[in-house]
Amino acid sequence: MYRIVLIDDDEARAAILRDALTEEGHSVPVVLSWKALSWQLVEESQAEVIIADASSPERDVLEHIVFLSETLELPVVVLGAPEDEETMRRAIRAGVAAYVAHGIATRDIAPILKVAALRYAEYRQLRQELTTTRNALNERKIIEQAKGILMRKFQLDEAEAYKRLRRLAMNQGKKLADVAHLITQMENL
Repeated sequence: MYRIVLIDDDEARAAILRDALTEEGHSVPVVLSWKALSWQLVEESQAEVIIADASSPERDVLEHIVFLSETLELPVVVLGAPEDEETMRRAIRAGVAAYVAHGIATRDIAPILKVAALRYAEYRQLRQELTTTRNALNERKIIEQAKGILMRKFQLDEAEAYKRLRRLAMNQGKKLADVAHLITQMENL
């Protein structure tokens, strides 16, 4: 079962959803309207999932949803969302875990939450892998730049430049990329 924060401007609809979630065994420590949205309250609630109604006439609702998903790193389930394709794309790019444009029945809540949590876990894993890959690529680029500097300065071939770079890193007890970064910085001076 999940700790869920509800965000909905319609108090009656939010109460019905809160009761249905509670009946399913979930905890709903906070129910907020978009105008009363407090990031601090959401964080303090130790929420595991956010369910946000997107049918509010507030113009910035999607931006708030994107911010929730990216900043709080929680799965966000969007209900009553606009059906236009561009809005859907923006929400999905932001990591929204479930996007429901139509009304839902109480019996649909549990499977939607399960799918949202699983999808968000997969999304986070992919983001972590992307970050790791980007970092590795950046490190490789810096190492290549440092090798190029050593090759030019000392008329070395690529293998010898790499060997010296590696030896320097080992002697200093530092990562190869860190030593390469220092060499590129020194070259820029």
